[in-house]
Amino acid sequence: MGDTSKYDLFLQEIVSLEKMVHTFVGKNDELLESKKVSKERIEQLESENKVLVDKIKDLENRANTAEENIATTLSKKKLDVNERENLKSQIDDLIEKIDYHIHS
Repeated sequence: MGDTSKYDLFLQEIVSLEKMVHTFVGKNDELLESKKVSKERIEQLESENKVLVDKIKDLENRANTAEENIATTLSKKKLDVNERENLKSQIDDLIEKIDYHIHS
């Protein structure tokens, strides 16, 4: 009878350990899936970030080109008040676009 109770005790212990292993495997699978989703999201965000950085560089280049054109134009001739206001408006628009892309 003593052997049977030891046997039952060991079987119960083995069943308990199997349940714990099954629980740990389940949690590990959940963590792996969560890690996979997070990694995919990071890759997506890095891709979006690269696109936005490229857009910012393009807008900065356009702004620099506009500033150079304005400087050249101003040095060649004096602008009347309306032309100056128009150029200021265009510069303000470019600055707003750059700020929008930087903050988004």
